[in-house]
Amino acid sequence: MILHSRIYGSGSPILVFHGLFGNGDNWISFAKKFENNYQIHLLDMRNHGKSFISEKMNYDIISKDILEYVYYYGLNHPILLGHSMGGRAVMKFSIKYSTIPKKIIIVDISPKAYIDSNQKKLIHILKKVDFNIIHTRKDLDLFLKKWISDLKIRSFFSKCTQKQKNGKLCFHFSLLNIEKNYDSLICQEIKNGLYYGSALFLRGEYSNYILDKDHNNIRKLFPKSKIWTVRKSNHWIHIDNSIDFYEKINVFLNET
Repeated sequence: MILHSRIYGSGSPILVFHGLFGNGDNWISFAKKFENNYQIHLLDMRNHGKSFISEKMNYDIISKDILEYVYYYGLNHPILLGHSMGGRAVMKFSIKYSTIPKKIIIVDISPKAYIDSNQKKLIHILKKVDFNIIHTRKDLDLFLKKWISDLKIRSFFSKCTQKQKNGKLCFHFSLLNIEKNYDSLICQEIKNGLYYGSALFLRGEYSNYILDKDHNNIRKLFPKSKIWTVRKSNHWIHIDNSIDFYEKINVFLNET
């Protein structure tokens, strides 16, 4: 099965991979920013968005999903960009199939294992959601407010819902399969390989996902990597400071 995507523009391909719980639609603003010079593919990873549901989900399997997508569309040396979980997928793919990517861009994530992740807590909160009594996104926001004070996070989950044929809301991701595979996605280190191509790691100034002590580990796998900080941003860099984010990506893309 081929991953679902939305494709914008024409030119050299850039494949964009969203974070955990998200989908390609989270990156429409990015696609519209770059579609005049590139062909932007906004993919939904397995168990997310409109892509297929699967009980199995680890980065070896996801790498095969990406490989099949590249072959299906006949893409020649695409640039790969991934945020958070999507960034880890891009890392694994690039060290596994190192001759395929032209360049990679990793947004606020590193290869290390993340043991104390807030995302696991979010799974337990989301499991409390009952769409038999929560009928609208506003209802969902009010429900989540008991546990999640950050409006940006609540808004994100509200947008990651859709109406079913029966009229009920549901999440636009498979929470059951994400929970089942969570440890392999987040709590295991990305290792065993090298990618010698150009790699850009963007970290949020206020984020703790990429620390100074992580730089050596990043450069072991990605010897030609650059690690740049996007000021005034947290984990969702592309939303917190899109101007600085786009500027740094433009610089990197235009480097020969």
